[in-house]
Amino acid sequence: MSDVQSYIQDQLKSLDPERYLTCLYLPEAIRHVAMTLYAFDVEISRIHELVSEPIPGEIRIQWWRDLIKSNGNTGSGPLAEALLAVINKYELPREVFDNYLEAKIFDLYQDPMPDLGTYEGYLGETVSCLLNLIAQSAGCDRSPQLADACGHAGVAIGITRHLVLCSRSRRGGQIYFPLPILQKHGLNRDSWLLPVIEENHKSLNLEMIELATSHLNKANIAISELPKDIHTVFLPIIFTQHLLRKLTQNPTDCLKKTIVLSPLKRQWLAFRGVGKL
Repeated sequence: MSDVQSYIQDQLKSLDPERYLTCLYLPEAIRHVAMTLYAFDVEISRIHELVSEPIPGEIRIQWWRDLIKSNGNTGSGPLAEALLAVINKYELPREVFDNYLEAKIFDLYQDPMPDLGTYEGYLGETVSCLLNLIAQSAGCDRSPQLADACGHAGVAIGITRHLVLCSRSRRGGQIYFPLPILQKHGLNRDSWLLPVIEENHKSLNLEMIELATSHLNKANIAISELPKDIHTVFLPIIFTQHLLRKLTQNPTDCLKKTIVLSPLKRQWLAFRGVGKL
C-alpha cells in the first residue's frame, strides 16, 4: 500500500468508520476507489464545520472544482492526488464531481430545502452519485436498474444520515428537511430549531423515516436486478435499514443526541449484510 493509500484509509477509518467498514467487503480492485471517493465526501462535508462564514467555505469548494476541472497539479495534498488518480484511471465524469460540489454549497447556509424535489435532487447529487461512481469503477454498465438502485439507495441513506445527525445540525442552525414538510407539521425554520421538542417534531421525523423507508424498499428491488458481484457496493444500506428501525422506535431521540452504532454492532451488521444483499 502506498503512503497516499494508507493516508486515505486512515482518514476514512477515523472519520467515517461505517463506510470504511463497507469498503473492506468490496473487491480489492475497487476498494481504494471507494475509500477515496468516501474520504473526499467526508472532506467536503466537513467544510461547513471548519468555517465561520459561508464565503470561505465557497472558496474552498471552488478550489476543489478548479482542481478537478484542470486535473490539478503536484503538491495539492494526498487526498487530491488520490482523487485525481482515480478519476483519470477509471475515466470518471468530471461533471458529476462539479455537480456534487455545486450541491454541497447548500451546506454552508442555514436555509431549509425549498421542496421535496430539490431535497431528493440534492441527495442524488451528493450521495447517490458516489454509489454510481463506485459501481461504474467496478465494471457495472450504466442501466435503468443501476440508476434506480443508486438513486433510491442514496436518498434513503441521505435522509437517514440527516435524521441521526439531527441534534448536531439543529445546534448549527442547519435545516435539511423540505420547508413544505415542516409547514405540514406546523413548523417553520425557527420553531424547528427550538431546543424544546414538541409533538410536531416527532410527527415530522416519522414522515421522514417513512420516506426513507420507501426509498430503501425501492432500492432493494432495483439492487436485486443487478449482477450479484456488484451488490456489496450497496452495503451501506444495511446500516440504514437498522438505523431506520431504531429511529422508528424512538423518533425524537435523534433530536437530543447523535445516533451511533457501536463498533461491534457495525461489524455484525456488515457481516450479516453481505449475505443478504
